[in-house]
Amino acid sequence: MSDDTLDALIVGSGLCGLAIAATAARRGLRVRCVGDGQAGASLANLGQLHSGAVYAPVLPSLSEACWRERSRWYDLTRPVRIGAATGLALFHSADAVDRYLKAWNRIGITASEAAPVASGSLPPPAAAFRIPDYSVNLPALHTSLVALAHTAGVPPVLRREVTLRRDPASCLVSIAQNAPRAAPRARMLVLAAGAGTPRLLARAGIRHTLRTRRIAWGRQAGTRVPSLTYWLDGDLLALSPDLGGTRVGLPAVDGQYGPAEEEHARLQTALHLRGVQRPDRDLSLLWGTVCEPASPQADPSSLVVDLRKPPTGWTPAANLLVALPGKWTTTWHCADQVVDALV
Repeated sequence: MSDDTLDALIVGSGLCGLAIAATAARRGLRVRCVGDGQAGASLANLGQLHSGAVYAPVLPSLSEACWRERSRWYDLTRPVRIGAATGLALFHSADAVDRYLKAWNRIGITASEAAPVASGSLPPPAAAFRIPDYSVNLPALHTSLVALAHTAGVPPVLRREVTLRRDPASCLVSIAQNAPRAAPRARMLVLAAGAGTPRLLARAGIRHTLRTRRIAWGRQAGTRVPSLTYWLDGDLLALSPDLGGTRVGLPAVDGQYGPAEEEHARLQTALHLRGVQRPDRDLSLLWGTVCEPASPQADPSSLVVDLRKPPTGWTPAANLLVALPGKWTTTWHCADQVVDALV
């Protein structure tokens, strides 16, 4: 290969792609990101830096990864934090508290009891705890990560639409060239395109075991909670402070979200039950898409698939890695795994 060949070309310029690029450059690899410049999942979620506290009893491996990796974000997130430096975990019933306390203690998550506070005319929750979760301004965080990657030696993101092609004879994957904006040559390709990953793989004729799901969340302008707040029993409502408002989230029902009218009503009901909904404030329903492994046995904290040795259900490719972090909190963990596979 010529001297101008990159060690890796990363398809995707969101939080995951940039973290991979910065990690690789710090370890001496020549890398670059290419992407369409769209916000994608990195900038279209609730903006929560998870400590793992929310997932501790139900997804312990994800919780442990969030707790282990959270501090790697602190230098970047402190300047772009929205609201208080700690979140609140609230409980309707004291009966649910013990389950979480045991899980937090086992993992080592620091949670301190807080005084329950009533909301309007409603009674206070049965229990409240301060947890090391907070909300961030995601576009500002993305900008900071772009600067970090540049400092590490990563060239500016090459902005262009990407189409992957796989040669059946050699099993090599390439990016369809579109002069004069041809993609640079690279020894390996790393696909870190979030929800766009299955589409890019399918167009290249590469079988996979990923799935996408639509997710619904709300935004209420003009009403802002002081800190990231979760109700950890009942419907599991999450409130995230946002610039000029509050982001509102509920888990899916049986893994799926319903029609827009149904999801809007679910959010309104949850807000009314907590006394958060104000009649003079409109609640907007927004939609996003997530990509995740279809197998329940997959590691929920990070998925890195090396198609040089593909797992069952994947088409082999001689020069392609696929990377999906479970949460953006665990993105650096995903980046480490990718770079370990590259070196």
